[in-house]
Amino acid sequence: MPIDYKAIFVRLTKRYGGATPESLESVLCPVLIPIRSLDKTIIRIKGQKHYRASFSIALDNSCEDLIAPGCTGKFVPQSYKDGGVWRELAKGRILTVNDFARIAEGEIYCGTGGKKPDVAKVLDVLSKDDYLELDQYGASAKVLSGLVEYSLVQVLKEDGYVVRRMPADMAQHIGGYAYFDFEVSKGGVTRRVEAKSLWGTNIKFARLIHSLSAKKGYPTSSCKFATQDFFAVSLFLRTGNIRDFAFARSVPVDVKPYGLPRAGKYPAHVNQNPTCEIGDGKWFGTLDEVWSLD
Repeated sequence: MPIDYKAIFVRLTKRYGGATPESLESVLCPVLIPIRSLDKTIIRIKGQKHYRASFSIALDNSCEDLIAPGCTGKFVPQSYKDGGVWRELAKGRILTVNDFARIAEGEIYCGTGGKKPDVAKVLDVLSKDDYLELDQYGASAKVLSGLVEYSLVQVLKEDGYVVRRMPADMAQHIGGYAYFDFEVSKGGVTRRVEAKSLWGTNIKFARLIHSLSAKKGYPTSSCKFATQDFFAVSLFLRTGNIRDFAFARSVPVDVKPYGLPRAGKYPAHVNQNPTCEIGDGKWFGTLDEVWSLD
């Protein structure tokens, strides 16, 4: 049966009178900006133990309204623009904008604390043929998160689970805040599942963190072992498929051999960036494989 794209667009924009296809694309899709110049010389930022390299981009009608000192984006590979899998190579921050010369200059950095070896490793995979990706209206990360959660629910339901999504906030007169994303039930048993992602800068690792502002009383951004029974990590950044997940039991590795490492300073919390590889004895391709693990 042919797809009625006009009907889909009407449904997508029903709530938003006057929305055009161009407006929807601008909100959902980040813009890709060619790199004008790339200087991989690593310098130390004055007065700080952080290192960076530099880049420049040209200003034109497709991006000039997005560029201001302080705005940040991600460098993505040319292969992604040509139809390949999305991947974050490094991060970029605009430092200066020269409207007369129609050029903006910025710094290249990574999300590992700005150590020189880490920045050097990032620069090894970044080339002038790659692109700076800027989220035009701050929605793309939330859209990806929503698509991941939707896909996880569909995968679990297809495997026979009953799924209930927890509210993002909770009124005090109703009950306590749920520090996990989903209640998942099967065979009369209900468990808690937290949805997470891979670490964009190095997709070898999972990113088991949360916002401290959303988790009152937490001493660290690392997730607590006790607040969920399972982690479901989206493998989208590695495989390009929104339906691919890795599942792990939320228990310390010194308690169970299939568990995850503890955070060094906070043993009640999981390590923020454990390696994530299906088949390593800790991560599994389906929830069924870890459902009965105590």
